[in-house]
Amino acid sequence: MTVRPFPKLAGEERPEVLLDQLREWAEGHAEDSIAWYLRDKAVRRKISRVLRGCAILLAVAGGMVPLVSAARSASDGSWGYVLLAVAGGCLAFDHFFGLSSAWMRDITAAQAIQRAVTEFRLDWAASALPGADPAGSGAASSGMLRHREALIRSLVMRTADLVEAETGEWLSEFRSNIGDLNRRSGWPSLPAHPSAGAAHSVDRAARNSDVTSH
Repeated sequence: MTVRPFPKLAGEERPEVLLDQLREWAEGHAEDSIAWYLRDKAVRRKISRVLRGCAILLAVAGGMVPLVSAARSASDGSWGYVLLAVAGGCLAFDHFFGLSSAWMRDITAAQAIQRAVTEFRLDWAASALPGADPAGSGAASSGMLRHREALIRSLVMRTADLVEAETGEWLSEFRSNIGDLNRRSGWPSLPAHPSAGAAHSVDRAARNSDVTSH
């Protein structure tokens, strides 16, 4: 996800013209974020559905193999376990890479940003209605300009907060999946930097000596 280049604002332009340029930039950035989430959602949703569909089919086939083997008096029904294992692998792949949860987060983030854009546009239009700025004297009044500048800032910050919140959820889920995989596989966790352990020991010894001296 990239951010649109900040517009080049000419100082000789009227304030309302500068605000219109900032408004277009803020709305464009929010719409770019929405489009990114919708594209990401479409890809992850398709892969997730394929994996879960394959898991269902393989699980059904794995359960049917022993029954068919028994009905035909066949001795080899071990392929059923293989199919069940592959079905479990499909679900594990979807869970570890967070495909199902990711596209759900994508659609939630896209809807939240779309709501912010809609509210911004309504507030922007309402600020131009007669009587919206009783202290002002027209469309270019200082009160209206300050209000619209605050609306632009609010949209930009709200978009950034929603993107950061979704990224934080993804990072937390990714770390959780990595830890769960390590526990299940029995892999050792990554060792800390050697100097970190030595520094911790020195610091603990210093604290003990300080307590003893007191």
